[in-house]
Amino acid sequence: MKRFWLAFIISVCPVLLCAALLNPADSVEYRKQTLFQTSGGDGIQPPYRIPGIAVTHSGRIIAVASRLVCGTDPGYGQVDIVCRTSDDNGATWGETNEVAIGSGRTSATENYFDTAFGDPAIVADRTSDEILIMAVAGCTVFGNRNTTRQNPNLIAAIRSHDNGDSWAEPIDVTEHIYCLFDTGNPIQAAFVGSGRVFQSRIIKRDKYFRIYAALCARPGGNRVIYSDDFGLTWQALGGESALPAVEGDEPKCEELPDGSVLLSSRTGGGRLYNIFAYSDALHGEGEWGSAVKCVFDGAGVSVGRNSTNGEVLILPVVRNSDRREISLVLQSLPTGDDRSNVGIFYKELDDAEDFASAENFSRGWNGFFQVSDTASAYSSLDLQADGRVGFFYEETLTGFGKRPNPISTSFPTGVGQHNFDGFDNIYVAYTLEQITDGKYSLRK
Repeated sequence: MKRFWLAFIISVCPVLLCAALLNPADSVEYRKQTLFQTSGGDGIQPPYRIPGIAVTHSGRIIAVASRLVCGTDPGYGQVDIVCRTSDDNGATWGETNEVAIGSGRTSATENYFDTAFGDPAIVADRTSDEILIMAVAGCTVFGNRNTTRQNPNLIAAIRSHDNGDSWAEPIDVTEHIYCLFDTGNPIQAAFVGSGRVFQSRIIKRDKYFRIYAALCARPGGNRVIYSDDFGLTWQALGGESALPAVEGDEPKCEELPDGSVLLSSRTGGGRLYNIFAYSDALHGEGEWGSAVKCVFDGAGVSVGRNSTNGEVLILPVVRNSDRREISLVLQSLPTGDDRSNVGIFYKELDDAEDFASAENFSRGWNGFFQVSDTASAYSSLDLQADGRVGFFYEETLTGFGKRPNPISTSFPTGVGQHNFDGFDNIYVAYTLEQITDGKYSLRK
């Protein structure tokens, strides 16, 4: 009898293994983990917001967030950037590491650089241990009329040279970025859209592959900047007069299969998309098309009236119905009328015509995968070393009342109050089969 069961196990196990490989959605469980917790707080401990995620060349996952010591956005007092890392594809996470700590100093006359560091936008170099975070700094508020070119949102660059184990002191790069537009369409206030700064898979000059960051700016909406030396210097994509999304709010960008640049910008009821097509990629020459609002027609789910930032990621995949090799766009976003029901829209890029224009790109979405069924807002995603999509997002809004506005260069009288609130920042990883109900598999 023992020999019978041994023979049975030997004969059946390979079949079960093959079935698991062919249907990874059935064989991989996902587990939501709270990396930074706000719910259950006491109104004294800082809440958290604004998640970002990046995967390093070694496969380490770095999850970053804003620790809102003042209870809300930079400009109202102290905000810190913190991170946690995982070296086993998200199964376990290290303790909280402090990336940059704000001083909380405010003044009616001086915009202190070190008051706050928040809204982290992160990129990990694909060939080295270098990591860059771009952050909002200072004590001004983006939308306030007293925040001007002479009293701007400050911008910080924060670096790690050891794969996120330690972080250098933040460097003020405000003037270098603002001056890119002074002779074209000047900006009064700007910051880099939080989440994932993307690095080209195609364009490389000297040591580094090119990186791109999208700016939320006023007036004139979004701008996109790029760097060929991993953020030491920057250039304006499309030139100093380019206005790729005049109505755009908080943005992200991503690389299309041919090396063109996709801008994805926050707007109510969907996203604004635009595409920059290169005429000379090496020298950054080309032009922007026209911005188009996308409402994700074809996905089977409508987007509510909420205006919230999300992440865009393009992956090489195999369409399982015919084994055709194509690309797939993932766009995360809440779908409720309020900030709720975060999920992932997806769309095939079957050939170049699908992204020949922003209008083409905005049509014909293939489906939607719901991640959260409750209050949920900002999100970030990246491809992990194990082939799963790491998803880091805000869920469970928790408020602790009001606090008085500080005396700052945006609020010289300190009049009014702001909310003291935040979200749990939650990590989860999915296979493409789980996200797309088995329609697509990752093509490495």
